[in-house]
Amino acid sequence: MAKFQGSDRRGLQRRRRDRRAEARAEARLFWLLWLVGFLNFTDAAQTVYLLNVRFMVEANRLMAFLLDHSPYIFWMYKTLVPTLGCVLLWRYRRRVRWIHGAVVTVFAVYVTVVMRSFLYMLLPQHL
Repeated sequence: MAKFQGSDRRGLQRRRRDRRAEARAEARLFWLLWLVGFLNFTDAAQTVYLLNVRFMVEANRLMAFLLDHSPYIFWMYKTLVPTLGCVLLWRYRRRVRWIHGAVVTVFAVYVTVVMRSFLYMLLPQHL
């Protein structure tokens, strides 16, 4: 007896849902990377401000050297390296399986760093 060769409508619906879910995940990744870039620039601006008003001291030796050499080089390095990382993550997003978890983790770290710097900015000047 021949096996029933019906339509594969159920499989097509499942694949269509998978493609939609993949498109939504890719859109979330895109906006998360943009937010990481924005938080990176915010962190750089807050760092320069807090270093200028002497609330903080740069703990990273390379960044302290760059800041002593020129604040513009410090700014370029501090913003260019993470931005380049975001661009590379977006470029190779289909090759890396763990990219969503990594970007969410980086986003959470940047949010805490920016919030900490913002709280430092609220301190009175005489402390």
